[in-house]
Amino acid sequence: MSTVKIKMILEIHKACTEPLYAVLYGIKEKELNWKPAPESRSVNEIMAHLIRVDSKFLTRLGQDAKIEVRERCSASETLTALKSVHEQLHSLVEKLSDDSLLFKKSPAKEATDRDTINEHVLHSCQHNLYHLSQVIYLRRALDRSWNSPIMEWDKATRIIANYLS
Repeated sequence: MSTVKIKMILEIHKACTEPLYAVLYGIKEKELNWKPAPESRSVNEIMAHLIRVDSKFLTRLGQDAKIEVRERCSASETLTALKSVHEQLHSLVEKLSDDSLLFKKSPAKEATDRDTINEHVLHSCQHNLYHLSQVIYLRRALDRSWNSPIMEWDKATRIIANYLS
């Protein structure tokens, strides 16, 4: 039994989720809910979106997502919910005993052939990195001296690139 791909997915997932947490550390309520334009999303709304999407991935994989998503809450509540959904996805992969299980179709009733752990966790990782760049931009727009996790974003993209090459 091989677990090479499982270890790869776990490393990618960790690299793509942890920088999001740094965005929420020390954020003030004004920065958390600020929008550059009325139709834009705030940092908190983007994080709520990530929680909702990852919860949907868990559901499509036959898991019970144990997270309440709210658009207007404190940074610590958002961080707790975000970490919780990420821990559920991470734990789902970590429990696998063989790489082939990453590609097994979900047991969920409405699952399609693309509803596999591999598909959803990697999609989640890409989605997290995309929105990480947005929230970094929003935080830096309000505070140019804020020490952003841009190097962690770069590290995550390099980890993905290493596996692809």
